Amino acid sequence: MMQESQINPASPATPGTGDIVLELKGVSKHFGSVHAVENVPFEVRRGEVFTLLGPSDSGLTTTLRMAIGLERLTHGEIISGRRSVDSGATKTFVPPNKRNMGMVFQSYAIWPHMTVAENVAYPLKVSA
Repeated sequence: MMQESQINPASPATPGTGDIVLELKGVSKHFGSVHAVENVPFEVRRGEVFTLLGPSDSGLTTTLRMAIGLERLTHGEIISGRRSVDSGATKTFVPPNKRNMGMVFQSYAIWPHMTVAENVAYPLKVSA
């Protein structure tokens, strides 16, 4: 279960620099009684390199899946640019294909016919 203190951005946001391109506000994801992600906040600004670090089974993949729309959040809000793309309060949900985001999974099984370089480049080509 990922707690707020487990999120370590590699490049912390500096107030007043760059546009916020992705923001998670108190995001939580519950699977029945299991709290996979609890009250996660962070901002990613334009031009920033941002990394989520943590041990296995700490909710990192679930957090990324919520950000790109493959999982619905239980509580909180996800904002892409200036648009709410998932909100527990307003029941807003923008599907993944309308978010203009990509994710490279750790497992190559998604596109086993591609090389490592092709798998990494694929979401960049799709988003462009």
